[in-house]
Amino acid sequence: MLKRRFELYFRQVKILSVLNILFVGSDDVARSIAKKSDSRDVDNYIYKDLKEGGEFSTISILRPKNYPEKPKPFFASLTVSDFGIVEVNNVDAAFGESIVSMASAGIEEGFVIINPADGGWVDESQVKGLLTQAGLENWAFIENDGITIREKLIDILNKIEPHDETGFVVAVDQAFTVKGVGLVAIGHVQSGKLNKHSDVIFAGSEGSAVARSLQVMDLDVDIAHVGDRVGLALRANGSFRDDLLGRGSILADSTERFEIQKKSNFKLNKAAFQKHELVEGDVIHLCSDFQFVVGRITNVKDSIEVEWDSPIVINKTSKRNSLIIQLESKPRIMGSAKMNSI
Repeated sequence: MLKRRFELYFRQVKILSVLNILFVGSDDVARSIAKKSDSRDVDNYIYKDLKEGGEFSTISILRPKNYPEKPKPFFASLTVSDFGIVEVNNVDAAFGESIVSMASAGIEEGFVIINPADGGWVDESQVKGLLTQAGLENWAFIENDGITIREKLIDILNKIEPHDETGFVVAVDQAFTVKGVGLVAIGHVQSGKLNKHSDVIFAGSEGSAVARSLQVMDLDVDIAHVGDRVGLALRANGSFRDDLLGRGSILADSTERFEIQKKSNFKLNKAAFQKHELVEGDVIHLCSDFQFVVGRITNVKDSIEVEWDSPIVINKTSKRNSLIIQLESKPRIMGSAKMNSI
């Protein structure tokens, strides 16, 4: 009975703003800030700041596992994060790549935690200089104390302004079938707001689906807002290709929200510390809204032209540029760019 009353209480809770944070560092430090809730290729840590009247705001920390050895989860997390935290054990190539990648992704605010390995030492002035060179001069140093960090993040969370809520775009992280429920997609609301019972279009597929139910933070909700990691139980209609639904898929309320490109051109906003020049024949990856798509450069004269191995989906409502990755380069982040169809 107590459990039932608890569930009914939380179904009435209104979820306010969400701060999605990309964290590069140890599990211990992340756990000192928020509670670990999910672990796949990216660990997720959640802290709910409960307000009067049952409302709460949420700190959501994304910690890519096995970075820098496995870069893909890190680059994918960049595309849904608005704030960064980097724990610095020593100043090395991985630290340099992490900060220039966040700068390229437009993560202009963040914290740096100096936490040297046992017997080690990190020069704070050197770290500050590298942050400035990377374009992250607004980042702040903060002590390695979970409570202090959490309080600072709550202050930032409470200052988040409402977003434009016209239509919606959801970047899908995973999709699967649940017995008794049917098709479920989990992803981040990148723009607008998604209502329960909304019609949903899958970019690259005909037909549509209906969002039969929504869950945010394991709670049944009627509306999912920008920044929410939402689970959608979908009922497919017509020729909706649920077999193609998975990481990198884009769901929206209208085809006007996205553009599908097989060939693109762009002007590269080169990442700091990146010395390599892209040339014809180079293989690159586009990272955008959980997509990680390989392409080959076909022309570099007036702008860079690329043909993708599979079509990319560009969210026309997003203010974020796509990230350009070259896995053989150091750093692997080439920079960011706005994609134009050709």
